[in-house]
Amino acid sequence: MLQTNIKIETVLLLLGALFLVMHYYVFPISPKTQMIILLSLVFLVGVPHGALDFLVDEQNKTAVQQSFSIKKFVTIYLLRLFSFALIWIFPWVAFSIFMVFSIYHFGETDVANMLKTKRNASLLYFAYGSFILGVLLLVHLPQIKDTLPVIKTFVENSNLYAQVEANRYLIIVALGFIFTIAIVYQKSLDNITVTLPQLIRFIFLLFIITLMPLLMAFTFYFALWHSILSVRNIFSYFKSFNNAKKFAVICNKSILFSVLALGGMVLLYLVLNYFLPDMNMLFALLIILSVLTVPHLQVMHRMYQNVTAKENTLAPLSNQ
Repeated sequence: MLQTNIKIETVLLLLGALFLVMHYYVFPISPKTQMIILLSLVFLVGVPHGALDFLVDEQNKTAVQQSFSIKKFVTIYLLRLFSFALIWIFPWVAFSIFMVFSIYHFGETDVANMLKTKRNASLLYFAYGSFILGVLLLVHLPQIKDTLPVIKTFVENSNLYAQVEANRYLIIVALGFIFTIAIVYQKSLDNITVTLPQLIRFIFLLFIITLMPLLMAFTFYFALWHSILSVRNIFSYFKSFNNAKKFAVICNKSILFSVLALGGMVLLYLVLNYFLPDMNMLFALLIILSVLTVPHLQVMHRMYQNVTAKENTLAPLSNQ
């Protein structure tokens, strides 16, 4: 079971509450400023947390007694990156794949510290990720349509979109119900611990991302909440294998990959801008982040699989 640190989650939630108070009661944060904050936190937090992938993969290989090669890692990583970039030739296929991967990954990351073991947890991962992403997307659906012209053009005459928009809150309730059923199932297996403080923090998280404007909501969940909790899980993973890496050492090792990732983001944006000069900046950012994120999701999934394997190995010993 990965370790947790409620102080981290509490600080993030208080920071989110501060954003809300500033925006609604002190001075409204303009969309331009929101975009600057989003880009800044993606560069300062989101990208560096992904730059830890080579260290995570090194531990992944060590966990299964395989040798690690940085050249092989970079080669495979780039192949995955370019392969997914090509899929964006079919935007809705790429977007759908990215959403499915992200939904599962959010579940793995956010509920990892609640589970005693990760066995039979896939339904819970999908249920949690679908609920969180459903809240983020459906609450802000009109803003998304107006912010991304490519989506507005596609859905403005769509009966399906009209039905989704008209029933979006019912859909959110349905997703919440499915998530609740998944929790109850895990409770029946005596495989999950849900405390009152955890429940309060989760409700507060939903409250924050619901009330925040579109860009702020995505900034808070993706660039802050998810990225920082991922780093927490990574450190817990290292520690579980007696690999006590110091924070400063890890940061120093990740600088080069952070710089390369930022350079890749700029290069990809220039390529997109060259071939599609009228592309909306937010949509371009979505493409860029998805291309960088998919290889990261695969590395992290292997990490959680190794945690599961370790738990399955220790479980029989604890029952003796």
